[in-house]
Amino acid sequence: MEQQRNRVFIENELPFSVNSPRARFKTILAGLFAVLPAILFYTILFRNALNLPILDDYDALLNFLNEITQLGSTPAKAAYFLASQHNEYKLFLTHGIVWLAYSLGGHIDFRILFAIGNGFVLLLAILLWKMFLPNCKDTANRLAYFIPVTWLLFQLQYWETLNWAMTGIQNLGVLVFSLGAIYLLVRGQRGGFYCALASLVLAVSSSGNGLIVIPLGVLILALERRYLRIASWVIVSAGCIGAYAYRYSTVASAHTDAHRSVFLTILRMNPAYAIAFIGSAGSVPFKMGSFVLGVLLCIFCVWMVRRGYLRKNPLVSYCVLFLLLTAIGVAGIRSDFGIEQATTSRYTIYSTLLLIFAWFAIVEELLQHRPASLLHNDAYLFATMVAVLFCLWGDFGGWMQIRLRNRYVVQAMAAFENPASQDSLEGPSPAILYGPKSSASEAFNQRARAILTQSIKVGVYRPPPH
Repeated sequence: MEQQRNRVFIENELPFSVNSPRARFKTILAGLFAVLPAILFYTILFRNALNLPILDDYDALLNFLNEITQLGSTPAKAAYFLASQHNEYKLFLTHGIVWLAYSLGGHIDFRILFAIGNGFVLLLAILLWKMFLPNCKDTANRLAYFIPVTWLLFQLQYWETLNWAMTGIQNLGVLVFSLGAIYLLVRGQRGGFYCALASLVLAVSSSGNGLIVIPLGVLILALERRYLRIASWVIVSAGCIGAYAYRYSTVASAHTDAHRSVFLTILRMNPAYAIAFIGSAGSVPFKMGSFVLGVLLCIFCVWMVRRGYLRKNPLVSYCVLFLLLTAIGVAGIRSDFGIEQATTSRYTIYSTLLLIFAWFAIVEELLQHRPASLLHNDAYLFATMVAVLFCLWGDFGGWMQIRLRNRYVVQAMAAFENPASQDSLEGPSPAILYGPKSSASEAFNQRARAILTQSIKVGVYRPPPH
């Protein structure tokens, strides 16, 4: 039935063969316009990459290497690797990449780590393309409808996860592997299932919300009556949970001091925080825009469920469910910071993906079967224009923020290398990023100085000359 609908759409949309020169030209033009935001995105990031750590990079990366390189035996290193914890997370993937980079190069270069984290956005785009209109045979029109997706995805509004080693690998990696696992499970192929198991392991290794994929996977397999695969999924999941639980500390981190336990904070989830998280892409230029967009996205999700979209496209529906459950989990852990903290740019990638999946549903349900040409489709033209403007605005704002952050980081590192006095506590991490004149900033910077000094001493990291 779906193939017949797509065939009708193609016949109505194009008065010429899909192999004609005109069709090839249309495909090339749509492809160029689709990749243009990625070119802008990576050009800005590449030109603004510095071989300098930022905030959490000190404890999560440099301190990890300082400790593990001093251990002599392989079992001791493996035990430390499994037990290492940063705040409420275990960063197996991040630590594994950093450890490998150090082993290969003798020291780490943060620009390489930035590139790995930033590269996950490209993998995410490829995955979204695989999900988008998979039965549509007309590549030109499929690409044309995909243009708003690339302009929404490749933009710098979520700049706090870009050109930042720890946050990029953690926050972007978990999205690629979690959504990839869901994609492979829904496809149902035997080889794909084994790849889904690997994606599950990598998702949990990336960040804590990768654990959400475990019950989602059981649900997907149970609805498809794949009982033997459920057994395999549960066994691998038990291994992931066991690794995560190994010497795990449930005592609250700095993010959850009010309740003293990660699990207790989830019970105190603030719904307003979750809604602001869902709509965080709308926080520019007004913070209240995140709450408005969050409400609209929730209403849209309810409307699509009532239309039976879960049955029509279970893949996208499961991906949206993963994002919504992540919003609930983050709200449970970090609600005490207030709703404004939900709009921080490190979270807007989740809201952006919800906008992208909303566009998927709009195209599938309302646009792709209209007989009119795309150039005469007002809804499509409006959505494309909004996506382009959103991207350009995000790129400009994100570029300015990254440049400002770079300036602060360089100044702080220079203060560390050339202190005003022998007892100076300035640098290496800019206090303004953590909160100026705060005791937390002073304590963090003092620890960062000790970590960096040890990293330089043991040869883990070499700051660039200024």
